Amino acid sequence: MSEEPTGQAIVVCGVPASGKTTFAQGLAHELRWTYLDLDTLTNPLFEYMGGEFLVDVPTSEPPVRASVNDIRYTCLFDTARENLSLGNSVVVVAPFTSERTFPAAWTRLVERLAIPDSRVHLAWMDTPAQEVVTRMKLRGAARDLEKIKEPERFLSSDVTRPPGVQHIRIDGLLAPTDQINNFLEDLVIREAVH
Repeated sequence: MSEEPTGQAIVVCGVPASGKTTFAQGLAHELRWTYLDLDTLTNPLFEYMGGEFLVDVPTSEPPVRASVNDIRYTCLFDTARENLSLGNSVVVVAPFTSERTFPAAWTRLVERLAIPDSRVHLAWMDTPAQEVVTRMKLRGAARDLEKIKEPERFLSSDVTRPPGVQHIRIDGLLAPTDQINNFLEDLVIREAVH
């Protein structure tokens, strides 16, 4: 008879170049939790296949036919669920545009992790659009070139609006240490209420 796993998940979301990776890595290090990043898990294969210019447009409905992006997320969710089933808490990083926008998509995310929703926390990296574009230009990654050309398409109001589900806002302009400290304080308050 196995015990119910005790792991928790912090889901870190936001647009590319918002600072979510730096925040999530620091948070995972601070908490000593497993760190799982969509790009790290899937980009080598994605780029080998030729990649594509993805604009993560939010949708409340599950896909009828899985896109390459859906498969990438499946890899991330499966890896997170495997860790959680072993009792390992995880910090999971991706844009999560649909999941943070629509309650139904968020519910599907929680179901895929297979732990109670009270143990899944959403951290939203809120970084001004102009700062995002500046950071993309500075990092000079090939994957950002098309997005820099069309920032209004990439940073539409559908993609940049605050989450439609319960979350903790992270100020993308703060220093990473301050972001982590503020998040952990907010998380303690949130857990005390529940």
